[in-house]
Amino acid sequence: MDNLDDYQNARKAAADRRRKRRAAKEKVVINRSTTSWWQRALLRVVIVVSVAVITLSLIGYTLFTSVTAKYQKWAEEFNLEDINNLDHPCIIFDRNEEEIGRIYDENRSYVPYSKISRAMIDALVAQEDKNFWTHNGFDPMGIIRAAKEAVAAGGQANQGASTITQQLARNAYDLEQRTAARGGSRYERKVVEIFLAMRIEKKYDKQQILEFYINRVYFGRGFYGIRAASLGYFGKEPADLTVREAASIAALIKNPENYNPLRNAELNWKWRNDVIDRMERAGMLSSTEAANQKTTELGLNPKPLKRNTSFLHSLVQQQAISLFQNPERGEEILKSRGIKIYTTIDRRMQEAAERSLRAQLEKIEARGDYNHVRFSETKDPRCAQHRYVDGAVLAVENSTGGVLAYVGGRSFERDNFDIIESGRRSVGTAMLPFLYMCAFDNGYTPCSRLLDDALDNRLAGIGGTEGILGEWGMEVEKGRYLDSITLRQSLEWSKIAASARLGIALGSHATKGARCFQDTLSAVGITPPPRNPGSTELKPLYYPRVYLGTEPVSLKEVTMAYTVFPNIGKRPIAPYVVTKITDSNGKILWENPLAVTHHMVRSTSPCTAYRLHSIMQDSMETGSAQRVRTQLPASFKGAVKTGTNYDFSDNALFGYTSSFTCGVWMGYLNDHQPIYPQAFGSDTCTPVFQAVHEASANRYADEPIPVPPDTEEVEICLTSGQIATNFCFETVMKDGKPGYVRPTYREYIPKGDVKMGQCSIHGDGSPSLMDFMETQPEHMNSSRILPIVPVLPRSAALIGEDPYDCELTLNPRYKDMTDVADNAPTAEEVSSADDESPEDVQTPMIDTDLQMNAPQPLKHLPLVPLQF
Repeated sequence: MDNLDDYQNARKAAADRRRKRRAAKEKVVINRSTTSWWQRALLRVVIVVSVAVITLSLIGYTLFTSVTAKYQKWAEEFNLEDINNLDHPCIIFDRNEEEIGRIYDENRSYVPYSKISRAMIDALVAQEDKNFWTHNGFDPMGIIRAAKEAVAAGGQANQGASTITQQLARNAYDLEQRTAARGGSRYERKVVEIFLAMRIEKKYDKQQILEFYINRVYFGRGFYGIRAASLGYFGKEPADLTVREAASIAALIKNPENYNPLRNAELNWKWRNDVIDRMERAGMLSSTEAANQKTTELGLNPKPLKRNTSFLHSLVQQQAISLFQNPERGEEILKSRGIKIYTTIDRRMQEAAERSLRAQLEKIEARGDYNHVRFSETKDPRCAQHRYVDGAVLAVENSTGGVLAYVGGRSFERDNFDIIESGRRSVGTAMLPFLYMCAFDNGYTPCSRLLDDALDNRLAGIGGTEGILGEWGMEVEKGRYLDSITLRQSLEWSKIAASARLGIALGSHATKGARCFQDTLSAVGITPPPRNPGSTELKPLYYPRVYLGTEPVSLKEVTMAYTVFPNIGKRPIAPYVVTKITDSNGKILWENPLAVTHHMVRSTSPCTAYRLHSIMQDSMETGSAQRVRTQLPASFKGAVKTGTNYDFSDNALFGYTSSFTCGVWMGYLNDHQPIYPQAFGSDTCTPVFQAVHEASANRYADEPIPVPPDTEEVEICLTSGQIATNFCFETVMKDGKPGYVRPTYREYIPKGDVKMGQCSIHGDGSPSLMDFMETQPEHMNSSRILPIVPVLPRSAALIGEDPYDCELTLNPRYKDMTDVADNAPTAEEVSSADDESPEDVQTPMIDTDLQMNAPQPLKHLPLVPLQF
């Protein structure tokens, strides 16, 4: 029974299955009957196409990844940490850490994103990458948009296909050059650029990417980065840029040089307004704001970060490069690693020196009696030779030797020959203090007397070997002889003949005397001029022209030598400019030993130094430097010594305060000719020193130079030249009646010095031999000395040409002879040395038969780094 039931259930289940199959078949028949054939065909096509697309996509992706794998791998080779490795310029600072110059290949000053105006960010994004804030480094729609605009504008569209991130990748890693080095095409470079841009977007946020980009991009005119451009075009920081200024700068990116507003304002205006339109379309500006911005002027106000090519910056660069073991590598590092160089320069004094020197030289050329080539005329290639009047200025700190101002010439661009470092020119009578220093250190005193009278030029050899030595040192149109004068008076008036006699007298002491002047120059740091032919090391002979400053010397050495006077006999061991060099983070790479320890060298006794200082001060009140005093403030407590060469071809001035010393030179480098007739150092150089001194006000002390402890002030009798007593009086007639005056003045002597003794003429009041003399010798009583007219020849005394202007009648100083007395002695009436044989002339130092070569013009020396 159970088996039968199972059988029936199985048959029933089979019947149910058959019914379901028949029902399904009937349903299909019903669907086909309700669906059209074309719908069924379309369905088949869609299915086939979908399968094909998926298959092709898989194949394409596989092919793309296999083809681009090497480019993706290449993009992964770049270290993203190096993305902001920029070439940072070397910055030069003055002593107050104010920037005074730059050394660079790319002029750049980095600023963070937070210090860039929103207007500049918006202008940059609107111009370069509309979808910057939303894409991930690559913008496919940007390519389509750029192509569309290029077609619409006839290939002139101002919209690029690369995103800001792509441009950053290309520039930061120099993809163009690297791709070319691998032999790749621009399309291959583009693929690498895309992959690298996507890597950058994953590592850095949008603000960082914009900061990297805007500090790297080139904005024309040598400006790299937004700060250089902002200052270079509008004279303001990036944070202060307005919409119109930002748009003007953003427009430069596509064509930095042609769209430069300083070069083509109209073209920059056009593309600036195009950027403003883009900002409006992007919703960054309203239509009203955009319209207003497009009508405003460009408003240019360039205040660029300057390279400052000058003698000073060339000097600093050469010194810094010389510190590297490999100079070529050193120069590369200097221009790209953000090195900081700190100097002793005072920016205000430096600018004053440059400005005043330039103005004074232009003033000289504007004179009616200036008859030479002018600086402006040397732009003509026919006047290429350096023949214009030039000049140099050097100021140093007395206590350290640190250079405060350095102007090595008139124009570094026109001629980079550095007069301070490489030149040697005459400083004229500015050399006299060192002659008198030699005298004071060898037994002479300011009270010692000299004969101031006409001197045979054979004894001096200045400008020739014949004639009478001129008297140009007084810096007046009509020089006069004063007969018997003290050494103080002689230096105070820069007396030429008297100083020459002093030099001859010093030289007459044979080895000791001749060598002492050489030793004096060496002691103050001046390289002694070449000795006369026939000299030996034990007997170094010099012509007196060396004492009188007609031989070329170094402006740097003489300026340093003058620091002896405010330093009371000492001077810094050497001048220096660079104090230290650091990396971009402030780590000290090198420090100048001279800046750490200030070494001073004793050059002369404190008493001698102060004596000379007091004489130069008196010269400003009653001597040859009186015109200088009128141009300086009443508060000036230092001293000045001017210098004029015999033919007015070189002018110099050396002045100092208690804080600094300044040397100024003017003249010609390649020619030996007068700057202009009667060109005196007090006239040409004083304005420059005055400007430098004025620039130093309120920052550098100008205190009186103190009297040294080993020096005392005493009263000297003019009649005897000895220490005055209570009986030193002279009888004078006033209104027909006899009276008494005290012929004394104040002088400085070594404390406790008894060698001078008390006045031997007036003595203690007891009768003396002088009381029985009707008159006292004039050479012993300066109060009775009368001016004596120099001997002037009435006719030419030379045969042939006179290349050295030896004839006084041809000297510009004596052109006007109207005030010469009729009874003035002539050359024929005076028993001069010209009428005597060489054996009769008392010249223990000089062989008058010795032939003297004509002076040669100074030749340019090779420019070498200054080694302080």
